[in-house]
Amino acid sequence: MTTIRYPTEEQVRARAYQLYLDRGGQHGHDRDDWLQAEYDLMQLPIQKIAKIEPAASRKKESRKLALVNLVQAALLLGVEALPHLKT
Repeated sequence: MTTIRYPTEEQVRARAYQLYLDRGGQHGHDRDDWLQAEYDLMQLPIQKIAKIEPAASRKKESRKLALVNLVQAALLLGVEALPHLKT
């Protein structure tokens, strides 16, 4: 089971300050910076999962395809041609 780690207030504050500096220190956007910082920090784990997920998905699809091929072979050749399927 995956544990969800939320960014700490300190991490959000540091990221929001970086956004403030990137905008040239322009005042009046503190809430926007804070919300953007939270969003940015929350996206990091999602981006890591997104990079891992396709491989797991391909493996699942490969298993489905193998099962479909086995069923098709049994239908075409008959169960006698595939003795390991006999019960």
